[in-house]
Amino acid sequence: MALTSVLDWALVQAMIKQKRQSFKKIFVALALLTNIGLLFLFKYFDFALGSSELARQMYHSPYTAWIIELGKFTVPAGISFYTFQSISYVIDVYKGQEQPEPSLPKFMLFVAFFPQLVAGPIERFGRLHQQLFAAYQPRWAELRDGFRLLLYGLFLKVAVADNLASVVDQFYAQPNHFDQGSAWVASFFFTFQVYTDFFGYSLLAQGSALLFGIRLMDNFQKPFLAKSIPEFWHRWHISLSTWFRDYLFIPVGGNQRGPWVLALAVLLVFFTSGLWHGANSTMIVFGLAQGVLYLFDRFVFKRLAWESWIWDRVRQVKTGFFFMMTLVYFRSGSMDQAVQVFRGLMGRLSGRRYAAALDQASRVQAQNQGEILLQKLQIDLHIPLFLLVFWILDHAIFKKRFDAWAESKSLLQRWGLYLFFIAAILIWGGAVNHPFVYFQF
Repeated sequence: MALTSVLDWALVQAMIKQKRQSFKKIFVALALLTNIGLLFLFKYFDFALGSSELARQMYHSPYTAWIIELGKFTVPAGISFYTFQSISYVIDVYKGQEQPEPSLPKFMLFVAFFPQLVAGPIERFGRLHQQLFAAYQPRWAELRDGFRLLLYGLFLKVAVADNLASVVDQFYAQPNHFDQGSAWVASFFFTFQVYTDFFGYSLLAQGSALLFGIRLMDNFQKPFLAKSIPEFWHRWHISLSTWFRDYLFIPVGGNQRGPWVLALAVLLVFFTSGLWHGANSTMIVFGLAQGVLYLFDRFVFKRLAWESWIWDRVRQVKTGFFFMMTLVYFRSGSMDQAVQVFRGLMGRLSGRRYAAALDQASRVQAQNQGEILLQKLQIDLHIPLFLLVFWILDHAIFKKRFDAWAESKSLLQRWGLYLFFIAAILIWGGAVNHPFVYFQF
């Protein structure tokens, strides 16, 4: 991170001294090359080599083995996030949209601002920089709202997401050993595990920053109310979606050069987005699947424009369902595991006997015959209860962000909810350590 910051700051300082546009482009190209090069070295080099002969030779050479080791064991925390944040600064200054920062320590603080460092949101220089170095006096309203966001974010992470993760991990450890119903439950739970985990982190980042008087952008806006995949990505991980829109989709042509260029631009964006999420073939398939669904909604499903409340609900369910299906690739560690999960979802394993329905003698006989005894997931009652509570709060009660909602309610209403969150965190949170999903990126 220090190397990225120093290089980008120095290259921008050199760029602004150039009078010719062609010379400025050289420094921008160098900045992009170094940023993407470092990201590739740490995160994608091992994946790109795979099991090739070159990889084998490099791994067994005392001079190059360390390069292979980088991608396997030492990926810097948050590298995908701070790299994109630093790249946006270089491009914005080049385009004249932002003024360059003459102070290296101040620029390094922009890159390394701790609340959103390891999992976003990916902030722009102009918006964050102005707040970091503005005069600040602690205000009760900001401290109060910061603690509200921290409390709600912590509830989402440790009471909702982590409990859902315990069920999802149970299924994905042996997807072939569970029945069809369990496969659907695990897929449904993982959809909301990712949402509450990442949404919870975003609220924790916003709450932490607000304690210092700094307002970070909202990263989620009720994505499961979206009626199409394009709308979904305007509501989900907003900072990443807008980054790809501004720095990749629009520069390659966007929607200004006809439908074919638009389709290619969309697929390029989602391919890159999938790769950004991880150096794995499953992530690439996840990204491309989102791109295909995006184009389907944009060019095909959009034509079915019926104005009715029922049709709007159908579109919302359709959008959430297809997103849930693509998340199978997001969660699976390999393509083989993804295939196993889809087989379970389609009931390909349903002809085998259920372990719960067999007595001990039948179990022994089935095991001796080499049969797989399909199991059902073990789900504690509080897990779906917390998910239901979150769904009601997020989609029916909180019309505004939680801190603003709480401020508009009576003392009894908001403190009743505070105490519920605290009790849930203390009683059902923290039993198992589940790192934030997006820490791996």
